[in-house]
Amino acid sequence: MKLGIVLATARDLPTAAALAHAARRARHEVALFAMDAGCAALAAAPGVATALLDDDVAITACSNSSVDVALPDGIERGSQDDHAAVVGTCDRLVALT
Repeated sequence: MKLGIVLATARDLPTAAALAHAARRARHEVALFAMDAGCAALAAAPGVATALLDDDVAITACSNSSVDVALPDGIERGSQDDHAAVVGTCDRLVALT
């Protein structure tokens, strides 16, 4: 199973991380797309972002939302095409918006 997570708020980063780690423990594939305040939240919590990446969570941040945002290494910058790819290829989607 593939879980998709869309993160657009800063306050929901801990929830997104907990869901992603739980899914990985269950051996599910996880893809997270961050946009709006979700990008700044990942930049402000590099330990959380690194732990997700270390757990093989694929993270993509919206390029428009992350202009001048110093994202941790390993986070890809992408577009709404990448957002659509996460939504279109996952079996379950959690939108934290």
